[in-house]
Amino acid sequence: MIFSYDEWPGGHNIATTPRMWRRILEQWGGTIGLNFDPSHLVLQMIDTRRFLKEFGAHVLHYQAKDLMVDVDGLYERGIFSMAWAGRSRGSRASARWTGSVVFSELYRQGYEGDCIIEHEDRRFEGTDEKVKQGFLIARDVLRPYCK
Repeated sequence: MIFSYDEWPGGHNIATTPRMWRRILEQWGGTIGLNFDPSHLVLQMIDTRRFLKEFGAHVLHYQAKDLMVDVDGLYERGIFSMAWAGRSRGSRASARWTGSVVFSELYRQGYEGDCIIEHEDRRFEGTDEKVKQGFLIARDVLRPYCK
């Protein structure tokens, strides 16, 4: 995860890679779980499907959101600039997870927790009405997949 400039790299979160997740789970076993936010995996180029196959049984919370990869921004400024990362809705997302991959794998792993809709689209900021509209769009896109 990328944080503010004074926290680079990695901020205060040590649980950012499969290697660290394995160590944490080995140490604390069933007393701890993982928060699954697919945009963080996309940011680190970690395969979401592989993550779910290995760690899906340990997911206690997941955040539903899409991440759009701006390929021109990635080309022009590189991965560390964050110019490539933008939030998106529904079909415009490059790294969509409103399809079967994430939800079917979570189902196979026995996940029965909540589906948290995280809304981070700057086009839907500034007024309460815009924020509400963004959440309603996200809700409608995710309705078939969330309880």
